[in-house]
Amino acid sequence: MRRLWIGAILIILVLLARDPSAAREIRQGDQCEIAANEVIQGNLFILCRTLKINGTVDGDVIGAATEAQVNGTVLGDVYLAAGQLEVAGTVGSNLHFVGSVLRILESAQLTNEQADLMSLSLSTFLEEGARIPGNISAGGYQLILNGDVDGEISFWGSALQIRNQVGGDVDAVVGDPQSTGVSQLQTLIVPFGWVVELVNPGLMVDSGGQIEGHLQYSAPTAGVIEGEVNGGTIFTQLVTQPDLGQIITNEDPSGLRILLAQALREFAVLATVGLIGLTFLPRQFQAPLRSLQNRPLPSMGMGLLAFIISFPVMIVMLILIIFLVVVPLLLLQTDGLFIGLVSGTLIGVWGGTTSIFYFTAIFISRAIISLLIGRVIVRTAIGDDGSQRIAFISFMVGVVLMAVLNSLPVFGILVSALAAFLGLGAILTLINTQFRSYRDQVNAPLNRMIPMRVPARRDAALRHPPLLEDRPSAPGMDNLPEGFEWWDD
Repeated sequence: MRRLWIGAILIILVLLARDPSAAREIRQGDQCEIAANEVIQGNLFILCRTLKINGTVDGDVIGAATEAQVNGTVLGDVYLAAGQLEVAGTVGSNLHFVGSVLRILESAQLTNEQADLMSLSLSTFLEEGARIPGNISAGGYQLILNGDVDGEISFWGSALQIRNQVGGDVDAVVGDPQSTGVSQLQTLIVPFGWVVELVNPGLMVDSGGQIEGHLQYSAPTAGVIEGEVNGGTIFTQLVTQPDLGQIITNEDPSGLRILLAQALREFAVLATVGLIGLTFLPRQFQAPLRSLQNRPLPSMGMGLLAFIISFPVMIVMLILIIFLVVVPLLLLQTDGLFIGLVSGTLIGVWGGTTSIFYFTAIFISRAIISLLIGRVIVRTAIGDDGSQRIAFISFMVGVVLMAVLNSLPVFGILVSALAAFLGLGAILTLINTQFRSYRDQVNAPLNRMIPMRVPARRDAALRHPPLLEDRPSAPGMDNLPEGFEWWDD
């Protein structure tokens, strides 16, 4: 997934780096169509629901659409984000796509002999008879190649099928053919109306497939290779979760070794994060524990909710950056250097914020839960005097237990998820409490400056005058001391 995000950002940055000064046409709206007899001189910028290019674009096509078709001719590059893109016409140079479904039909032609295809999509499909003169770099669920590829192929995803000739090397990371869920995924995409049929994960080189270079791929299990691989095959098996029952019955001797390796990796990561926190920020690192002890269920609920909504929120943020900031700059034909600086800064801030959030949710939160578990165990066993030494001992005990539990098949995923939700919720609760405290401190001087309320006249009229009390009167003119004189006669 990290490679897929990097690929998406690279495509966006390449798109934004294009110089808009050569633009001659801007199309936006519900339906955009370049008629068969129409010629666009220069680059074409589009922001449409549906796009049909039946004519000629003497430049690049840059933009986004829900559904797009290229039936005519684009003499330059294509940089497009869309739900579905079908290419049946001519593209003069490279094809870059980010979206759900990319279909390159038999009649499609990439006329430049070094034209590449870069795709980040659910499905990328090359129909029989179509040809990619250069290389293919793709990420997503599946890459189906029924046509020819003259260059190299780099793929990161679940399913790769090669049914024709590949002139270069093939490097791929694919999924497990034994995994289930393809039918459910196919059902989920039916309402969108995309023309796509999902295949099972894994690598398959059909009997009609031929790879002139080498084939190097990584997968949980070996792929099906019925065609020719002239450069040799290198297979790297990906480690999967072993079966706990087979480990207990000694049917899988390597399973225990795999579990121990996973436990050691988990221990190393959590221990590093926690020791840094306890050493440099001991108070801040232990502060969420109070929320965990007093309100565990609300903390878990907040963490679960925050984790669920984080994915659409991050995507919406990226879309807003592109369409509310970058696209208007492109439409205004702003200087390319300024666009690159602004877009790079905003996407960098977005990427940094996303990384910090998920690092906190996945690692820091579980390290805090490890400290809580260890504190409960140590307090029960030897007591807790509140010293830093006890905090370190508690944390290490909790990390060992957390690492062992997280490495267990199936059960470890549940424990890791619960720990992440609990820790993230406690951190967010603490942040919210501190924010409210800061807000109250800021508003306190304003409250002191509010003038006192003066009673209204009708309120004052209803009040009774104060009662006079009988008190001894002070000395006056009638009872002066004997011999007292005001002045000398």
